Amino acid sequence: MLKKSLSLLVLFLLFSCNKEPSFILTPESFTEKDLSICENEPCSTVVIDYPKANGKGHLSSQFNEQIEQWVAQVLFLGDDGTPASKTIESAAKDFILAYRDYQADLPTTLGADGYEAEVNIEVSHKSDELISLVMDYFLYTGGAHGYGAVTFLNLNGKTGKDIQVEDLFSNVESVTKIAEQEFRKQYEIAPDSNINEGGFWFENDAFHLSETVGFADNYLFLTYNPYEIAPYSEGIISLKVPLERIDEFLNFEL
Repeated sequence: MLKKSLSLLVLFLLFSCNKEPSFILTPESFTEKDLSICENEPCSTVVIDYPKANGKGHLSSQFNEQIEQWVAQVLFLGDDGTPASKTIESAAKDFILAYRDYQADLPTTLGADGYEAEVNIEVSHKSDELISLVMDYFLYTGGAHGYGAVTFLNLNGKTGKDIQVEDLFSNVESVTKIAEQEFRKQYEIAPDSNINEGGFWFENDAFHLSETVGFADNYLFLTYNPYEIAPYSEGIISLKVPLERIDEFLNFEL
């Protein structure tokens, strides 16, 4: 059974931009049933819910391209880390064909033996300067259990280009120190104790920001996914830092 921990928001958001007067996001959904290769043969389950920009300007095209590439990266099962697919449709097709290639004889029905992919993307924060997106996904490609994760993608509100974590802040070191204070408080780790005292796996016993961060409800959100700083059994470890504690270090107006 597929896992879905974030509900799809009904998105109909209007942004103002100098070059693109209207930037409208509407909810889109894609499933394996949209593929012609699934018309006559059984297919692994693929469900993708995501926002799509419907404007005609550069910002809309950049936004949609980032979404497509983000989903393609999650569905990619190769070893080199770089998916050839550039669209959601082609990425879903490759995901399904990967299962078929794995099977010596394709069964007439897949049942619980097929691969599964569920991806849900929502806008968690918007401003003229920054758009923060959150992706909640679950994949099953065989084995004892699947893998679920939550990641963020931050886009420049004027260009639609991806903003790396280190470019979000004027002083990453200061933000990291504040985040560590909040982490220790939330997980009851004394200031003078080893950060890994509670069973965490921070490399070299040094706290660090999660691989991706996002913004929502006046907080900076950090999500450490399974195996990032703790065993799979601990699930997703999350932290929220009040923006008022780090606003002086933000490079973008939220």
